[in-house]
Amino acid sequence: MADRTSAGLFGKIFTLLAKNPSEENKKIAREIYKETLDYDFSMCQMYVDDELMLLGLAKIGIDPEYPEEGEVIIYNEAN
Repeated sequence: MADRTSAGLFGKIFTLLAKNPSEENKKIAREIYKETLDYDFSMCQMYVDDELMLLGLAKIGIDPEYPEEGEVIIYNEAN
């Protein structure tokens, strides 16, 4: 079962950081992004794809595992 409360909280944080996608905020976002691994939700459940792209944490591309799906959002690995 997904932890939608945590997804919403992280989504809010990334939304606030994306309002000013400065290098400092991108660095903060990368640190926070790593923390998402400790929670039970998918990145898409935050509903902040555009914000993650602004922060350099996601991009549009072809997923090598599912090329038949065409262009999709590809989330950075949190490492």
